[in-house]
Amino acid sequence: MSTTTRRFFSGALTTAFVAVLTVASQAQPVTYPAKGQSPQQQQQDQGECQAWAANQAAASAAPTAQPAPAGPQGGRVRGAARGAAIGAAGAAAGGGDAEKGAAGGAAAGAVAGGVKQRQARRDQAEQAQQQQAQAGAATTDKAFAACMEGRGYTVK
Repeated sequence: MSTTTRRFFSGALTTAFVAVLTVASQAQPVTYPAKGQSPQQQQQDQGECQAWAANQAAASAAPTAQPAPAGPQGGRVRGAARGAAIGAAGAAAGGGDAEKGAAGGAAAGAVAGGVKQRQARRDQAEQAQQQQAQAGAATTDKAFAACMEGRGYTVK
């Protein structure tokens, strides 16, 4: 299996795992009608509080737009330097032109370094999105609980 394929499947599995955790964390808190509210009233209150909580979470998330995280710098340069060293050593050991070997190694290393750098940026962006989603779910849960408690329910 190629490195690219392994990275794809690794990223896909990570995303699936986070999705399962997110769904599990989005389970509504348990509410108890502490003031004798009817099941119909409880259902209506829950619906209204869910809508209000979603609006509160959306409002609190809007102004905190974060810039994309800067990835590691110099991946291409480091890759080119490593490739040049390996290419020169390989060519010299094989009796070839060390300069040509270094040039070829540098080119290959620069490409490999750029790929690693892009993957690191993607990983950081994905992690930031996951953290933002978890923070939004926590805000929604807190807002829902506050709304229901304000209407006379016990929330756990």
